[in-house]
Amino acid sequence: MVFFIDLDGFKAVNDSCGHAAGDMLFREIAGRIEKQLRGHDTTARLGGDEFIVLLDGVDTLLEIEQVAQRLIAAISAPWRGFGPEFAVSASIGISVFSGLESGAEEPLIRHADQAMYEAKAAGKNQYKFFAELSAEEFLHGP
Repeated sequence: MVFFIDLDGFKAVNDSCGHAAGDMLFREIAGRIEKQLRGHDTTARLGGDEFIVLLDGVDTLLEIEQVAQRLIAAISAPWRGFGPEFAVSASIGISVFSGLESGAEEPLIRHADQAMYEAKAAGKNQYKFFAELSAEEFLHGP
């Protein structure tokens, strides 16, 4: 499964404190993300203020939601870099591999990206599943 994470409010850090502070914040956020994952999970910065997380071996909707909630809480914790305290948040899109797709890497990322934009449109600081099928249908079949 793929989590597509976009930071909400990151521009304020760069605008008020500069790119050095933004770089420090990215390192901080990357560390916070890593602490919420297992050793065999993968995380990467895609560029800009986006991260991607690949989870393997998560079998229930509850587990997926718990990871998403932990990530949002960790990312949203206040940060003090160069001066004032900042609180960024995260909009997360989630795409779940059903085992039915062939060559599904690109659609998984694209679907997670779509769901992330839905999370932003719904008010930010939350997660949304890609909704072609419900998350339960992705996990257990239609």
